[in-house]
Amino acid sequence: MSLMNSKELEVMTNSGLIRDVSLRFGVIGAGQKGNKDADIFAGYRFADGTQCYPTLAINFAQADMIHLKNIPEKDRIHFDGMKGAARTPSLVVELFDPTLNPKANELRSQLALAMEKKFANVDHLIISLGAGGGVGTGWGSLTLNLIKEGFFPVPITLLISLPFDDPDEIANALLLLKEIQDFLKTQEELFESSDTKPLASVILTDNKKIYHDFELKKGSRTLQHTSLSWKDEGNNAVISTIHEANLIPANFGSDNVTYDPSDFIKLMQLSGKLLTIAKARLEPDFTIEKLEAKMKASIEKGYFSCGHQYQTATMYGGFILRPSNADFFKDVITERTIKKVISDFNPITQMRGKFGDPIWNENYAVIYTFFAGMGMPSRFAELAKELQTIKEKQEQIQQESEVEVDVSAAIKNVKQSTFNPYQPKSNKFGGSGFGGGFQSVFSRSQSAVTKNQEGSNEGQPNRFGQRSGNRFDALRKIRLHENQ
Repeated sequence: MSLMNSKELEVMTNSGLIRDVSLRFGVIGAGQKGNKDADIFAGYRFADGTQCYPTLAINFAQADMIHLKNIPEKDRIHFDGMKGAARTPSLVVELFDPTLNPKANELRSQLALAMEKKFANVDHLIISLGAGGGVGTGWGSLTLNLIKEGFFPVPITLLISLPFDDPDEIANALLLLKEIQDFLKTQEELFESSDTKPLASVILTDNKKIYHDFELKKGSRTLQHTSLSWKDEGNNAVISTIHEANLIPANFGSDNVTYDPSDFIKLMQLSGKLLTIAKARLEPDFTIEKLEAKMKASIEKGYFSCGHQYQTATMYGGFILRPSNADFFKDVITERTIKKVISDFNPITQMRGKFGDPIWNENYAVIYTFFAGMGMPSRFAELAKELQTIKEKQEQIQQESEVEVDVSAAIKNVKQSTFNPYQPKSNKFGGSGFGGGFQSVFSRSQSAVTKNQEGSNEGQPNRFGQRSGNRFDALRKIRLHENQ
């Protein structure tokens, strides 16, 4: 597996330094993009060879999971009869809705059983998906509904990649983001800031930005003759950063300011809104100017940057993984500079959090910075504008391509012809027909969907969760952290 972006992780792996993680989370990858992310997570190992993250892949198209390298077939969930979702998220949601599908509870049980087996010892779930496709987008919406029903006994983080260029995918992504935004607003009303949230955090990445970043890398002198997959390398960059952020506090200590695993857990589980991670590598010689520039650029232009509203963050955190012999990072001016950079985005006095400085034996430093508790980023609004521009351009092209032709002579000629070899005879076969014209199968009317039997959802246990009704106000009664 390529880890071109992360020589840090290669050093830690090759040196046998990975022995624990801060937060024991499992991973579900839904759809093709989510499957690829989950496959990377599934490949990470502790020094003793055991898997860091229990992982499941979910897809409606079995062929999409054939090329996974680290997730065995027994952990690839496919639902019988499904051959993809054709960028139609409603197929996923309707399949698991007991009011629309009489077999929905069987499918839920299949999912719950797989999760019980795989995630018995996890404290958190990351659900990764690509917003835009049918399975990924639909699974995001389904996850929100299952959270409302108390289906998950642990907090959830949604890891979502945003599409670009394709109007159907952008439209799907916009609707999912709006649904998430509405969910988060309601969750904020129901839970206190100190409560562990059922939807603990949402992490976004922007495919448009990642594509252009790797396009620029490909144009560099060192990589211009190297094959470079922006999707593969971008996935590696994102997932390895999350992995590093989780494992470093649990494996590296400090003689100055500690950043404990509990600090990472707080960021992941208490914010209840958007969370972002910035990573920057700082090579010697170390200077204040280089530190400030690198740290600021990683926040504004890193792989997780989506135009976040940093001024709305309620929590911050992070650490510098520093060389053991570099007193530069313990200096008061260095500490002041770090606080200044964070405060330039949101005054540090208005957020909860801590910034630490764990030690390792390499000669360079790596800076990780977190902001959490934010509202939807500006990329949300930009996607809406991009879709509108695409639609307007399509309409303009259609109008300009219309050719006005005078067909009056053709009409006159047709009217003069009375011959009809298919003239109905008096002994009509088929009578007058059914009437009303064709009924298209593409009409998603309520009558076209089989409804469930009355009361079929009553008393059904959520095998990977707890009994609860379908009302959203039941969400407030869940106290996940009390059961851990």
